[in-house]
Amino acid sequence: MSSEVKVCTFNVQNDNLVKNLTEELIENCYSTILKKHKVDILTTQEMIASTLDVLKKKFPMYYFIGKGRYGTGHFQKKINLLKKYNEHASIITNFKVLSQKTHSLPWLPRNMKDFYNGIFKYRSMTPRVLTEAVIEIGTGKRICILNTHLDCHMNTVRKRQLNYIIRYVKKTKSPIILLGDFNSNLTNKTFLSFIEELGALGLKRIEYNHKTFRKSKKDTPIDHIFLSKNLEVKEYGIIEEKVLETYSDHFPLYATIIIK
Repeated sequence: MSSEVKVCTFNVQNDNLVKNLTEELIENCYSTILKKHKVDILTTQEMIASTLDVLKKKFPMYYFIGKGRYGTGHFQKKINLLKKYNEHASIITNFKVLSQKTHSLPWLPRNMKDFYNGIFKYRSMTPRVLTEAVIEIGTGKRICILNTHLDCHMNTVRKRQLNYIIRYVKKTKSPIILLGDFNSNLTNKTFLSFIEELGALGLKRIEYNHKTFRKSKKDTPIDHIFLSKNLEVKEYGIIEEKVLETYSDHFPLYATIIIK
């Protein structure tokens, strides 16, 4: 028996950057994706705790998985700047969650040139995470969801983050759906090598080849979805809705997948 599941990755943009943000706008945006477009598993990037609090109140039947990149301790909760930028790579679903974990990715440069450049580029040198959830779909069908948001400026750091993901994929036994904002387009040699390495491990990239960042001058995506070879793609594309344009500078990228 096959099961059908709709997944989506969406860089929602840190809410501190959204003009005229209200709880109603937040609810409308997530209702559009989760209910109108019937997304079963939504992975987001740049989610912050204040938005999560709203969503947990508005969508009580959903799980919200993942810790902030600065952690969840007392220190992080008290400092306003860290609270504003303690972004999560969240996984949102109403499927049964069997296990979950937030992995810290390499994020500090190894050479002084990158270190210097990272300091002076907007929010470049910050911790990054990989959120994992093992989810049960149907009776006894388990899939591993991996969601990430990689470094946006330093290719050397991003390469180390990609290598971490490769190493983790090698250890994972369940079928995998890897989603996120990789801050890498299809002209980036490091990312193309990553695609090849995943292919050798049995994960294929969904071939959506148009821009997912609205402001991009190049018609190539930076948000991507990868699937284990035993998962079949039924359809894929982006979700275009006016209400989402007021909330984010990315298009949500979705795929409907058949799990055999």
